Amino acid sequence: MNTRRDKPREYFAKLLHVPEEKIDYSEIPATTPADWEDVEVLLPVSAEEFKAIQEFIQHRRQLTNTARHPK
Repeated sequence: MNTRRDKPREYFAKLLHVPEEKIDYSEIPATTPADWEDVEVLLPVSAEEFKAIQEFIQHRRQLTNTARHPK
């Protein structure tokens, strides 16, 4: 669980207008491997890409099930 107070939206909106070389990364607290144990990675995908991923997973599951339980 995160015990740090969230930054206000204005803080992040301001960062969008600051050039990379001007950003002060010292405001970012240090992290440890424990901070990343339950992390989720969100990847932006289109509806078509999402459908293709679902189909790929379904196909892989069918192959795995067929390999485990041959007819």
